[in-house]
Amino acid sequence: MENMDLENIAFSITWQDFETLTSNILKEHDFIVEKNFRFKTKRRYEIDIVATKSKKVLCIDCKQWKGGRQKKSGLLKAVKDQEERTKQLVKHTNSKSQHHPMIVTLMQEDIIKENNTFIVPVWKLNTFLLEFENYI
Repeated sequence: MENMDLENIAFSITWQDFETLTSNILKEHDFIVEKNFRFKTKRRYEIDIVATKSKKVLCIDCKQWKGGRQKKSGLLKAVKDQEERTKQLVKHTNSKSQHHPMIVTLMQEDIIKENNTFIVPVWKLNTFLLEFENYI
């Protein structure tokens, strides 16, 4: 699928369909995908997508954000929240896999890493997954 087609689709769908689109891209890369993964440690948590392949687990928060004035502060809060959810998931599962917090967005930026969280525009998700080992 061409980037422009994916961009047009991503801007016009609901947030639920945005999560499904992200899930489908992950499945194309042979990830086992669980959507809306809920668990409880000291409180209840939900991760939009937990994608597993080998010993790598991507803990993904899908943000159908287009950017704007509050982009940086909102993104920093989302990063902090996703890192906490990922940390709690590791405690919950007691897993020895490598867990990587991630946010998939509509923002037209490059793939970046803030703290331990990858921030990936949905139209760059395929490239990110192909080159994942280079990012970690």
